[in-house]
Amino acid sequence: MSRKLVLIFTFFVLIFLIGCSEKEVKVPLEEVGMVGIMAFDYIDEDTTKLTVAIPQYSPEAKRNTQIFSVKTDLVSKGIVKIEKLSDKKVILNQLRVVLINEEYAQKGNVQKVIQHLYRNAEVGNKVLIAIVKGNAEEMLKGKYLDKPNINFYLNDLLLPSINTAFNPNTNIHGFIYTITNPVFDPIIPVIEKIDDKIEIKGVALFKNRHMLEMITPEDALIIQAIQGRKKLAPLLIEMNQGYNKEKVMLDLIESNVKFESNKSVDSPKLTISLKIKGTLSEYKGKREHELNTPKSIAILEKDINEQVEKDIKKFIEKINDLEIDPIGLSENFRMYHKGKWNKKLTKETLAKLQVVVRVDTSIISTGTLK
Repeated sequence: MSRKLVLIFTFFVLIFLIGCSEKEVKVPLEEVGMVGIMAFDYIDEDTTKLTVAIPQYSPEAKRNTQIFSVKTDLVSKGIVKIEKLSDKKVILNQLRVVLINEEYAQKGNVQKVIQHLYRNAEVGNKVLIAIVKGNAEEMLKGKYLDKPNINFYLNDLLLPSINTAFNPNTNIHGFIYTITNPVFDPIIPVIEKIDDKIEIKGVALFKNRHMLEMITPEDALIIQAIQGRKKLAPLLIEMNQGYNKEKVMLDLIESNVKFESNKSVDSPKLTISLKIKGTLSEYKGKREHELNTPKSIAILEKDINEQVEKDIKKFIEKINDLEIDPIGLSENFRMYHKGKWNKKLTKETLAKLQVVVRVDTSIISTGTLK
């Protein structure tokens, strides 16, 4: 048989085989369970409780969300168990929020879960992460009278907002970036169910993959400001500088930060210059009847500068004592370092770091003073 006939024969055989191959089976939409929220609760070193919330879009559904919980040692194995309970093909394409029980985070298991999801092609990088005080399963199963859909409620609550004082890099991509970066330590917002509401209580600091402690939203705002966020949440400043106790609320804040490093790892020194500009939306204290002239406002600005400088220095001393760097201060020395940088160098730099803080406040208008 000639070569030409062999090629023709082979071509027709291939066409026949392709035509007889089994077509890809497509699953109907009504047979798919699209997970909106995944929650992880610690049971023991080998067992985790996995809970998922699946929105129900059918008008015949009695509830708008199905909640399933299983005990498992692997995330994938847990998903298979949930498929058996729901009688649907469970997919993660619409995953929006991952909840981690506080005890689970303290045991150092967050990275394992997030890395698994990060490698999953179905899961987007913008999936939000939160630490739950208490039980994550109970949070998903809770009743929220004015928020009937838990999927939308948590997603909207955790989206970066000018009114929420936590770092916006609380999604899967941001967590993986910080935990694998030698000049950063991760931070994740902490939420808690209180009655029929879910509230952001603070921000969790991490060290060596373990949740270390929770800081207040006010401290979290310092992280945002020093990291260079241009728009800040309303800032509450409490002072006691010759006028007894005073409370100042600045709103509509614009900020700008600059760093000056001496570039030395052996004797590191860093100058942080922070400019903030905003509206004096509220004041409570002895000066309430005096703040009506440019001179009195200038004196208040000076006092605010001194107080914010103290607050920033105190916070930096705290994270240095904890030997963590959620702000990324050591980056100002890494960029001048010849050779490979690692966590050990970050720790050594922070231990010797001298910080000078300069704050320049501009009050552009005044609001309610009382």
